[in-house]
Parts: sequence; C-alpha cells; structure tokens
Amino acid sequence: MTLKEIRRIKKRGYEAERELVKKLRMHGFRAVRVPVSAPSNESLPDVFATKGDYLVAFEVKAPRAERAYFRRHQVEKLFRFLDMFELYSQKFAVLAAKFPYKWVLKRIDESGDYVIQKKEKSSFKLGKLFKRS
Repeated sequence: MTLKEIRRIKKRGYEAERELVKKLRMHGFRAVRVPVSAPSNESLPDVFATKGDYLVAFEVKAPRAERAYFRRHQVEKLFRFLDMFELYSQKFAVLAAKFPYKWVLKRIDESGDYVIQKKEKSSFKLGKLFKRS
C-alpha cells in the first residue's frame, strides 16, 4: 500500500468520525471526536457521546468493501474507557461502520474480534433509543 493510499483511507475514517459526531449532536448528544494521530495503548474511543446518564463509546470504520473489521484490542479500549466513568448508569460500546450511503451501528457487550457486513441492520438506533430533548 502506498503512502497516498494510506492517507486516503485515514481521511475517509476522519470524515466518518466527524459525520457521526454531527448525527449524535442532531439527536441531542454532547459528542466529540477523539483525535489520536497514531495507534496507542490509551483507552480512547474514536468518538464518545453523553446524554443525561448515558455514555456511549464508538469505534468507527469507513470501509469501501462489504465488511468492516474490528480487532479485539480496539474493542477492549472501548470497555476500558467506559469503565473509567462510574457516574453514568447507562454505558454502551458501539461499533460504527460507515459504508457508502449507509451506516451500521452495532452495540456490543463483550470484547472480541467483530465483523460488520454492509447488509446488516443496526442494533443501536439513536432515534429509537433516545428521544430529542
């Protein structure tokens, strides 16, 4: 893979993260993208959001293929991040895949390797779970 291709993939990921933040804010969340320039051992999600007593941590991928792959160490970071915040009674780890023209959000309850397919339906729906304030 060339440096140009790597930059294009990263840019697509950053744009997906920013789009997710906008969607979350439209649903009344306070949301931020966590800009981490390189893989790290810190327990930081790509995006996190709060609303009332809810805290949601997202790992975001923007594949061009029919699948998005989430490795165990990326998923574990979400749970470590959520564990730091005892004040929130509702905490969710969510894998977000931004395919061309479609988002798939998958709530997960345990660490592991995951694959999201473009044809899947979201198991985490902002509009149904959280009403606008």
